[in-house]
Amino acid sequence: MGGKRTFQYPSATARCSCVQILESSMLGLRSARMQFRNGESSISVTLFPMVHVGEQTFYDETFREAFDHDVALIEGVKSPVVRHLTRSYRWTDFEKLGLVLQPKPPPEDEVRSRIVRADLDTDEFHHEWGKVPFRFRIIFYALSPMIGVYRRFFCSRESLARRMSLEDLPSADETLDWNPKFEPINHSILYARDQRLIDCLAAELNEGSEKRIAIVYGARHMRAVIRELSKRRYYSADASWHRIFSI
Repeated sequence: MGGKRTFQYPSATARCSCVQILESSMLGLRSARMQFRNGESSISVTLFPMVHVGEQTFYDETFREAFDHDVALIEGVKSPVVRHLTRSYRWTDFEKLGLVLQPKPPPEDEVRSRIVRADLDTDEFHHEWGKVPFRFRIIFYALSPMIGVYRRFFCSRESLARRMSLEDLPSADETLDWNPKFEPINHSILYARDQRLIDCLAAELNEGSEKRIAIVYGARHMRAVIRELSKRRYYSADASWHRIFSI
């Protein structure tokens, strides 16, 4: 695939630099596909960071490679709340941009992998979302379709890619923009789902048998995965860039 380049990260247990998950540049947006290993285990874990919008070829390649693993941990919350909040992406003019919305994973009977749905179920997500102060829920409900309409008419590949670079450690902008008022939102949308993903990963790692695990999940959730793997003394054994979309 165009834009693919092999690179090597330092050891996950000894590195002093950040691990880049997404890279945004004047050429477009690309995703780092990383394989982690532990010298004392026969299990490998490969991360497939996902985004809501990209080129069809990115998703085709990702699904083909990810679901050829023994186990695939995938995301997906079935909720009208989530469907409403993602209008900001779903209302994009995909035909104009030549992009597609992130497709659903293939059915388990069509792939080699044993699929683990490593996300909150509907009731669990609604429970977490209910902890968000009412005024913030109203703001989110109002802003999401407004952003969706704006993207419908004014979105470009450049604007989608802008500021989407992501590393495993928070950026300076993220640190400066942190506000404790928004932590309940972060918990419901991010942290609670991170914990479920880590629990499912831990169950697979603790089981111990030889296997290749793929994690097909939103890019921002990969921070929690990398932290967990680092704690377990897994290191980056291989990595490559994969183009999400060009500019």
